[in-house]
Amino acid sequence: MRKNLLKNEASTAIIARVKNLSASHTPLWGEMTATEMLLHCNSCNQQILQENENKNKTTTLQQFILRILALYIAPNFKKNIKGESRHDTKGKVDNADFEEQKTDFILLIALFSVTTRPLTLPHPAFGNISTNEWGIAAYKHMDHHLRQFGV
Repeated sequence: MRKNLLKNEASTAIIARVKNLSASHTPLWGEMTATEMLLHCNSCNQQILQENENKNKTTTLQQFILRILALYIAPNFKKNIKGESRHDTKGKVDNADFEEQKTDFILLIALFSVTTRPLTLPHPAFGNISTNEWGIAAYKHMDHHLRQFGV
Protein backbone atom coordinates (compact mmCIF):
# COMPACT_ATOMS: atom_id res chain seq x y z
CA MET A 1 0.00 0.00 0.00
CA ARG A 2 1.37 3.40 -1.00
CA LYS A 3 1.80 6.04 1.69
CA ASN A 4 -0.85 8.68 1.18
CA LEU A 5 -1.33 12.03 2.94
CA LEU A 6 -5.08 11.49 2.81
CA LYS A 7 -4.54 8.77 5.43
CA ASN A 8 -4.12 9.91 9.02
CA GLU A 9 -1.12 7.65 9.74
CA ALA A 10 0.87 9.13 6.83
CA SER A 11 0.03 12.74 7.65
CA THR A 12 0.85 12.13 11.33
CA ALA A 13 4.23 10.65 10.35
CA ILE A 14 5.09 13.64 8.15
CA ILE A 15 4.10 16.04 10.94
CA ALA A 16 6.29 14.12 13.43
CA ARG A 17 9.24 14.37 11.04
CA VAL A 18 8.87 18.11 10.39
CA LYS A 19 8.82 18.74 14.14
CA ASN A 20 12.48 17.62 14.09
CA LEU A 21 13.37 20.28 11.50
CA SER A 22 15.05 23.50 12.59
CA ALA A 23 15.99 26.66 10.71
CA SER A 24 19.64 25.67 11.04
CA HIS A 25 19.26 22.43 9.07
CA THR A 26 21.21 22.53 5.82
CA PRO A 27 20.12 20.65 2.70
CA LEU A 28 21.79 17.42 1.64
CA TRP A 29 21.09 18.53 -1.95
CA GLY A 30 19.71 21.64 -3.60
CA GLU A 31 19.99 25.27 -2.57
CA MET A 32 16.87 26.05 -0.53
CA THR A 33 17.06 26.90 3.13
CA ALA A 34 14.76 25.02 5.51
CA THR A 35 12.46 28.05 5.61
CA GLU A 36 12.35 28.29 1.81
CA MET A 37 11.58 24.57 1.61
CA LEU A 38 8.66 24.93 4.03
CA LEU A 39 7.29 27.90 2.06
CA HIS A 40 7.63 25.86 -1.15
CA CYS A 41 5.75 22.91 0.36
CA ASN A 42 3.09 25.21 1.81
CA SER A 43 2.57 26.90 -1.54
CA CYS A 44 2.14 23.56 -3.30
CA ASN A 45 -0.14 22.10 -0.63
CA GLN A 46 -2.35 25.20 -0.53
CA GLN A 47 -2.81 24.94 -4.27
CA ILE A 48 -3.69 21.24 -4.10
CA LEU A 49 -6.17 21.71 -1.26
CA GLN A 50 -7.75 25.01 -2.30
CA GLU A 51 -7.95 24.97 -6.07
CA ASN A 52 -10.73 22.90 -7.52
CA GLU A 53 -9.73 23.52 -11.10
CA ASN A 54 -10.61 20.71 -13.45
CA LYS A 55 -10.11 22.14 -16.90
CA ASN A 56 -10.53 18.69 -18.44
CA LYS A 57 -7.04 18.92 -19.85
CA THR A 58 -5.97 15.94 -21.88
CA THR A 59 -3.35 13.82 -20.17
CA THR A 60 -0.65 12.89 -22.64
CA LEU A 61 0.82 9.40 -22.91
CA GLN A 62 4.10 10.80 -21.61
CA GLN A 63 2.35 12.24 -18.52
CA PHE A 64 0.54 8.95 -17.92
CA ILE A 65 3.79 6.95 -18.09
CA LEU A 66 5.59 9.47 -15.86
CA ARG A 67 2.74 9.25 -13.33
CA ILE A 68 2.96 5.45 -13.18
CA LEU A 69 6.75 5.54 -12.83
CA ALA A 70 6.84 8.36 -10.26
CA LEU A 71 3.90 7.34 -8.08
CA TYR A 72 3.93 3.55 -8.28
CA ILE A 73 7.39 2.31 -9.33
CA ALA A 74 10.14 4.74 -8.25
CA PRO A 75 10.68 4.63 -4.49
CA ASN A 76 11.39 8.38 -4.29
CA PHE A 77 11.25 11.51 -6.40
CA LYS A 78 14.53 12.38 -8.12
CA LYS A 79 16.77 15.00 -6.54
CA ASN A 80 17.15 18.48 -8.05
CA ILE A 81 14.09 18.39 -10.31
CA LYS A 82 12.82 21.86 -11.14
CA GLY A 83 9.21 22.53 -10.24
CA GLU A 84 6.78 25.16 -11.45
CA SER A 85 8.19 28.68 -11.22
CA ARG A 86 5.21 29.85 -9.13
CA HIS A 87 6.47 27.56 -6.34
CA ASP A 88 10.08 28.78 -6.54
CA THR A 89 10.79 30.26 -3.12
CA LYS A 90 14.53 30.98 -3.31
CA GLY A 91 15.07 34.35 -1.65
CA LYS A 92 11.35 34.91 -1.05
CA VAL A 93 11.21 34.29 2.70
CA ASP A 94 13.35 35.33 5.63
CA ASN A 95 14.73 32.70 8.00
CA ALA A 96 13.08 34.65 10.83
CA ASP A 97 9.77 33.29 9.45
CA PHE A 98 10.80 29.65 10.01
CA GLU A 99 8.44 28.91 12.92
CA GLU A 100 5.50 30.51 11.11
CA GLN A 101 6.20 28.43 7.99
CA LYS A 102 6.59 25.29 10.10
CA THR A 103 3.25 25.91 11.83
CA ASP A 104 1.56 26.50 8.46
CA PHE A 105 3.15 23.29 7.13
CA ILE A 106 1.74 21.26 10.03
CA LEU A 107 -1.74 22.76 9.64
CA LEU A 108 -1.81 22.09 5.88
CA ILE A 109 -0.59 18.50 6.26
CA ALA A 110 -3.29 17.88 8.87
CA LEU A 111 -5.93 19.13 6.41
CA PHE A 112 -5.14 16.36 3.93
CA SER A 113 -6.45 13.58 6.18
CA VAL A 114 -9.74 15.39 6.90
CA THR A 115 -10.50 16.73 3.43
CA THR A 116 -13.73 15.34 2.03
CA ARG A 117 -13.96 16.99 -1.36
CA PRO A 118 -12.27 15.63 -4.47
CA LEU A 119 -8.85 17.02 -5.37
CA THR A 120 -9.19 17.69 -9.08
CA LEU A 121 -6.38 20.08 -9.92
CA PRO A 122 -4.38 18.74 -12.89
CA HIS A 123 -0.80 17.91 -11.89
CA PRO A 124 1.76 19.86 -13.95
CA ALA A 125 3.83 16.75 -14.73
CA PHE A 126 1.31 13.90 -14.39
CA GLY A 127 -1.79 15.44 -15.95
CA ASN A 128 -5.22 14.60 -14.57
CA ILE A 129 -4.82 12.52 -11.43
CA SER A 130 -7.31 11.12 -8.95
CA THR A 131 -7.79 12.36 -5.40
CA ASN A 132 -6.03 9.22 -4.16
CA GLU A 133 -3.09 9.88 -6.49
CA TRP A 134 -2.89 13.45 -5.17
CA GLY A 135 -2.53 11.96 -1.68
CA ILE A 136 0.31 9.72 -2.88
CA ALA A 137 2.02 12.52 -4.83
CA ALA A 138 1.75 14.95 -1.91
CA TYR A 139 3.20 12.36 0.49
CA LYS A 140 6.12 11.64 -1.84
CA HIS A 141 6.73 15.37 -2.32
CA MET A 142 6.81 16.04 1.45
CA ASP A 143 8.97 12.97 2.05
CA HIS A 144 11.36 14.17 -0.68
CA HIS A 145 11.88 17.55 0.96
CA LEU A 146 12.13 16.20 4.50
CA ARG A 147 14.78 13.72 3.30
CA GLN A 148 16.48 16.68 1.61
CA PHE A 149 17.02 18.10 5.10
CA GLY A 150 17.77 14.79 6.79
CA VAL A 151 14.56 14.50 8.82
